[in-house]
This record gives sequence, structure tokens and C-alpha cells, in this order.
Amino acid sequence: MGITYPVVAKKTANKKKPQDQKKLAIQLTRKQLFFWLGIAFFVMAWMFALGVIVERGLSPVRFDLEKVKKELMALKQKAFKKDRARLNIKQDSLSENPDLGFYRILTEKKEEARLKVAKGHGQTSTPNKGAPKIVTDKKEAAQLKPARGYQQTPAPIKVTPKVAKTSERARQRSFTIQVASFKDIKKARQMVARLKRKGYEAYDATANIPAKGTCHRVRVGHFTDFGKASEVAARLKQEKLTTLIVRE
Repeated sequence: MGITYPVVAKKTANKKKPQDQKKLAIQLTRKQLFFWLGIAFFVMAWMFALGVIVERGLSPVRFDLEKVKKELMALKQKAFKKDRARLNIKQDSLSENPDLGFYRILTEKKEEARLKVAKGHGQTSTPNKGAPKIVTDKKEAAQLKPARGYQQTPAPIKVTPKVAKTSERARQRSFTIQVASFKDIKKARQMVARLKRKGYEAYDATANIPAKGTCHRVRVGHFTDFGKASEVAARLKQEKLTTLIVRE
């Protein structure tokens, strides 16, 4: 006969879920609470006192700003001197360059020639004191004082006529533009004022004409070139004015 074994059902043990971890709670007594509050207040008061000390300059550690500035200036001067020394070295090396010898020789020759010319002028300009002075120029002979008892006739004074100056001015200003002619001077002056407001160099000129009497002419500008006068005349014609280019 076979042996029968009882079947034992395996019971799955229900795993217990981990319980929520309890939060750590700091429990202080009244004495401990007052103690820690006192420490915090002391730290804050100490930090405030340090800030006041530093602000008023009462701290034992001080910085001399003037001394620091002087040190910085000294360092800058040293650096500037070093750079200057380098530049001088470069200039010396350039002056000692054999490629520039040709230009140096030319300058030396120019200096020698200038000195020779100066010496030559100095020798010729120093006359002999013992030798008599010989007058070769007529101007020098005229400047010499006459002997006693001799009356020198005064030299004629040259009078420059003013006609030459007036002729030059006439050549410089030889053309003008005549715009109108009036018997009434008020009308002529009104037209001159109107042309001046427009930017023209206007003026009035009075002339006596036989069999007609006195006329007041309105003219514009003084021109040395006929082309410029014709340009201004064309502008005046655009303003419906009769123009006539005449000589002054």
C-alpha cells in the first residue's frame, strides 16, 4: 500500500507594510528655549556692533588709501619708464642700421656745404680796415656827405598821380547793369530797396542829360567780367525787368 502524505497548504504570510516614519520633533523646555533665543540675540547684536565699528573706522585693521595710491603711481611710473627705455633702444637700433647710412652721409655733406658757404660769406664781408673805401655804386656816392661850402641840390620828389589808382579801379569795376531810370528820386530809391531785399547789389546813380533834365538811374552790381554781368542780367529778366549792361 502506498503512503499518503497530507497536503499542507502554504500560508502566505502577509507582509506588514512599513509604518510611516515618525517625524522628529524637537522638544525643548522653557529654560532651553530662553537659552537659545538669548544666543541668537547675542549673535545679531554682535554683528550689528561690528558693522557700526567698521563704518565709523574704529576697527583696528585700517587701510591707508593715500599710501596705496602712491604705490600705484610708482608702479605706473616704473612701467612707463620701461616702455620709454624700450622705445629708445629701438630708435638706437634704427639709427645704427647700415641701410640708413646713405641718408646720414647726405645730411652730413649738406651740413659741411652750408658751413663752407657761411665761412666764405664771412671772409668776403669783413673788409680791410687800413684800405681806403672805394665807392663803386652811384647810390653809395649819393649817400656820402658833401664837402663844406658845397650846396647839394635837393633830389626831385616823385609824385604818384592818383589817376593811376582810379584807372585801376575802373578796370576792376568796368560793367554794371542798368534796370530803370526815373525822374523822381523816391521811386528810384524804392526800387533800389526792393532789389536789395531780393539780394541784389542795387544802387542809384544821378545823371544830368541835356534836353531831358536830371535822371535817377537804378543799377545793379559792379562786374569785372562781362559774362558774370550777363548772368545777373538774365536773372533780372526772369523777374520781368528790362536790363542793359553798360560801362561804369
